[in-house]
Amino acid sequence: MPPKLKVKSLKKKKGTKPKDGAGSVEEKFRKATLEVDVLQDHLALQRQVTRQAQQRKYELRGKVQELQEDVQDERDEKQAIYSEMTRQHRDLEQQSSARIQHLEGEVAELKLQLSESQQAYESLSEESERVTKEKEAEIEELKKQVESMETEYEHILHSSLDQILSKLALAGQQWEKEALTIHQQYKRMLQDCGLNPLDI
Repeated sequence: MPPKLKVKSLKKKKGTKPKDGAGSVEEKFRKATLEVDVLQDHLALQRQVTRQAQQRKYELRGKVQELQEDVQDERDEKQAIYSEMTRQHRDLEQQSSARIQHLEGEVAELKLQLSESQQAYESLSEESERVTKEKEAEIEELKKQVESMETEYEHILHSSLDQILSKLALAGQQWEKEALTIHQQYKRMLQDCGLNPLDI
């Protein structure tokens, strides 16, 4: 607040008597001069207050302008950040969309490969089962053939052994006859020589 000016009192001092004639003119002049001085002081004070207010207005206007510039800079920065975030969000959406499409393509391709693999597996499984059944049937057939051959070979072996035994028995009889014939011949020869076969 501006300092208060001390205003001289215009009141008459107690005990002073007003003068007549020239004294009252002087008193009026003195009062007028005092009022002029007071008014000049008041005017000077008002000018000082006005200058201070003007200076304050300029300062406030400068501060307001600075604040407006700061606000505008802040708005521009926020707008730039928002634009950048919007661009990044759009880029992320595009990348996500492209990635999703790529993954969907991979999923479709993998499903197709899985379906083909399942069909191939089923085909191989059926082929393996068929080959296994054929091999088992072939093994059973071979087992039957082996059993039949074993039976046949056993029969042939027994028959051959029987024939051999029969031939050996016949040969044994023949050898016995020949041996007996030879024995008789040697016996006669020894007897012709005067020897007793029983002594030899």
